[in-house]
Amino acid sequence: MTSQHAVNTQPQRDPAVRRLHIMHIVHHLDLGGSEEVALTLAEQLSGHCDFSVFAVRGITKTPVGRAMQTRLEQLQIPVYSGTTLDMKRGGMIHAGLALRRLLRRVRPDIVHLHTDIPDAAYAASLLFGSENPGLRVIRTIHNTVLWPKWVRIGQWVERRLEHAESVGVSPASLEGLHDFRARHGLGLLPEAQTGVIYNGVMERAKAPAQRLPGPARVLFAGRFEAQKGTDLLPAILERAAELTTAAAEIQMYGQGTFAPVLHHWAERQEGRWPVKVSPPIPQLSALLADYDVVLMPSRHEGLSLLGIEVVLAGTPLVAARINGLQELFPPHHDLLVSAEDVEGFARTLARVIEAPAQYRERAFALIAPTAARFSMDRMTKAYLDLYRQEVVTGGTI
Repeated sequence: MTSQHAVNTQPQRDPAVRRLHIMHIVHHLDLGGSEEVALTLAEQLSGHCDFSVFAVRGITKTPVGRAMQTRLEQLQIPVYSGTTLDMKRGGMIHAGLALRRLLRRVRPDIVHLHTDIPDAAYAASLLFGSENPGLRVIRTIHNTVLWPKWVRIGQWVERRLEHAESVGVSPASLEGLHDFRARHGLGLLPEAQTGVIYNGVMERAKAPAQRLPGPARVLFAGRFEAQKGTDLLPAILERAAELTTAAAEIQMYGQGTFAPVLHHWAERQEGRWPVKVSPPIPQLSALLADYDVVLMPSRHEGLSLLGIEVVLAGTPLVAARINGLQELFPPHHDLLVSAEDVEGFARTLARVIEAPAQYRERAFALIAPTAARFSMDRMTKAYLDLYRQEVVTGGTI
């Protein structure tokens, strides 16, 4: 499934191929790698297919949510909202009913599901009637750990999505799907029904960025959740500050469960390094080269878009040695640390802060191989081929 060739994704029409209507189903329009993949595919392939977006939890009133909405409006791609209710308190059923009504009216050729909330909403929609005749269902598996908080719901959803074509963003994420199904007696999905398409990112950096004078600039960005190792940040940063006399300043962009904890810590911590905690911002990738080091102590990832963007910016990345991050680096890369190893993260971070120019030079050498492996063209061609596959060949993945 993974393409080895580039594709010209500029808007163009092939009169020999019928334009398919793809409906992306996402959790919401807001911070999230899966949402970014869905919007990027709609942008890059708008010259080949027609698109619509169903946001299960709607459009958030944040800068990121509004920016995503604007991107879709510019392409005249309609966005539909599902529910404002909590998913475990009626939201899943409410969103499923709204989706069933929408599918009957819009009648797309393909629905493309991105992560567990969209999977659950689509499964719930089947309670209100059978699928549209001829409708294909494609799932992109964006993580290596499936249904961490919804095990019983996950089993129910997986039974109803056994016919879906499942795409992992990495081999490990596809293995996560197989593992969940095996542990709960759901059976192995046919090989012809599954495959891998690596996430792709647009290359930005062309030359090493000049380091800004002053303290080393450290960045953490992402959802403030346990998955991202957010709860470890205070201990990591406090310990790193003890290990070096070098000056640093910390910027955190994000939102989520641990936001109050991080805000309280940033206001009251007595370390030498000032800490600023801010909401997510749009187009963060354009600013990554301004930082001396990015910290990613995640516990699990599918294939981190932010991680790829950091490497393409030529910025050193101190990251967990886990599936979804370690694929970005050559073997024995010395900035990878075992997940949850606070001391290891602190020592590695301190080492980079003490020699930022040296590590930036090493990071710049990773740009070319990363751009080749995780290119936007490769991802979009692979998905376009998948969308068209049944129409052209009558087959599956």
